[in-house]
Amino acid sequence: MKQINSIVLAALLAGCVQAYGCVFVQSSAISDRAGAGNPISSSASDLGYLHLVAPQGLTQTALANLLSNCASGKVSGVTTELSMRDFVIVQSYNVSVSGVCN
Repeated sequence: MKQINSIVLAALLAGCVQAYGCVFVQSSAISDRAGAGNPISSSASDLGYLHLVAPQGLTQTALANLLSNCASGKVSGVTTELSMRDFVIVQSYNVSVSGVCN
């Protein structure tokens, strides 16, 4: 009975770890953060598989979404942040972009 309980507990723990996933965040600045104007932001998300097939064009999509929020098209202080949530076989990628519309 103790062996069955420990197997069930291990299975529940493994299920919880897989359900919540691990999160990795990487951040980089594209240009100066200095600048006066309205702060704007956007993001883009997609899935990857087995760390072999990563989504393509997420940064470009997020940047295009950011530029669509700025009527003048002049954006400064752009920063990007890539976060990846790992669910063993499937990875969820999210790119967040923020900047200042001049």
